Amino acid sequence: MKHIFLKLILTVIIFFLGIGNVFAISPVKISSGETKYQVPILVYHSFGPSLSQKESKTKMHYRVTEKMFEEQMKYLSSNGYHPVSFSSYVNSLKNNTKLPEKAVVLAFDDGWKTQYQYALPLLEKYKFTATFFIITDYVNNNYKAYMSWDDLKDLVVHDFDIESHTKTHSILSRLDAKQLADELTGSKKILEDKLGIKITTLAYPNYIQNKTVREAVKLAGYLGARAGWGRFKNSIDHIYELTSQEVVNNPNPFSTKRLPDLP
Repeated sequence: MKHIFLKLILTVIIFFLGIGNVFAISPVKISSGETKYQVPILVYHSFGPSLSQKESKTKMHYRVTEKMFEEQMKYLSSNGYHPVSFSSYVNSLKNNTKLPEKAVVLAFDDGWKTQYQYALPLLEKYKFTATFFIITDYVNNNYKAYMSWDDLKDLVVHDFDIESHTKTHSILSRLDAKQLADELTGSKKILEDKLGIKITTLAYPNYIQNKTVREAVKLAGYLGARAGWGRFKNSIDHIYELTSQEVVNNPNPFSTKRLPDLP
């Protein structure tokens, strides 16, 4: 009885220290006594220095400094990780194609200009590929905070994966059928027409989705989609709700908490 009580106390302490936090996701899953590798999907947003000394913790949560991003790329490189595109990962799940050992997906959401300014040079330095999920209505818009069509064309030329993040970043589960179809098929068509590429996957705005949304995504011609937080238990059975993890200002990109400390 005493042993059980001590074990319970230790579990509670570990949980509140964040060690057992559901968001502290490991790229390795233990299954049936064997080590089974789960491809991590790491999600980034904006980069570079803060634009304001009064930046909120919430906004800071979506910004990784250039210095920290390089530390993270060094970590991945030094530890033998091999970035692959999200579409390649989806293809591997659907068709059982082989991925590199210790594959990892680097995903960049929204199409922030800072991704092009700060992240792209470091991706090229380490010879890493990545997937950029683009909100089409934000391109060439929003006070130049987001990438232009020329920026996106340059990413295509350099073999980066461009995929859909919808037209307006609306919460898809709140839309009626017509609005939902427009967000999904509209963004797909715009990207394909503008960039001359095939769009096969989607990232849900704010990670929010449900069965109705997933069915609409499939109907719109997407082969897979990226959802939000959760331990990596991705498989063909969850191809339209693959779990991911946001990256914060920590040298180890697999370490995370809801809001980071000031860099």
